[in-house]
Amino acid sequence: PGQKSFSLVWPSLRRMEVVRNAEILSEPVVMRGEVVKGFGRGSKMLGIPTANLPEASLAQLPSDWRTGIYFGWATVGGKGPYKMVTSVGWNPYFANKTKTVEPHLLHEFREDFYGAEIQIAMTGYLRPELNFDGLESLIAAIKEDIEVSSRALDQPRHMALRKLAQPQGG
Repeated sequence: PGQKSFSLVWPSLRRMEVVRNAEILSEPVVMRGEVVKGFGRGSKMLGIPTANLPEASLAQLPSDWRTGIYFGWATVGGKGPYKMVTSVGWNPYFANKTKTVEPHLLHEFREDFYGAEIQIAMTGYLRPELNFDGLESLIAAIKEDIEVSSRALDQPRHMALRKLAQPQGG
């Protein structure tokens, strides 16, 4: 009697807070390259395919770029832009010896596109790289990153940056 329940309000407040915590970058970064095969973990082990950029593409990042999980827009073979979330770094769970850029596009593709030209525009930052105590917690974090990225990219300030993923003259 007299008590109010906030259980129905809490999920929407949490979503708003998470989207608000997804930082917009003051200077979005655009990278391009040919989609290359990665370690083979994205689709097979994680169920989350990635369109990896070649190692040489790391030279396109500012020298002080921090590793972590970013989001933004991508075009592949001139098609898109599609929402994407990208890991830039060492993937601590797998103890990578090389730094990678591994975009996951939030779109269903019927076939792979190795060798296609990809252009990504990182417009927001989610979090630093983390290590995980198990594969299940890594997959859960990636799925949360995907959900948060998708919601953030629906915001007008990120939608306005979609054009950055378009190839010049495209």
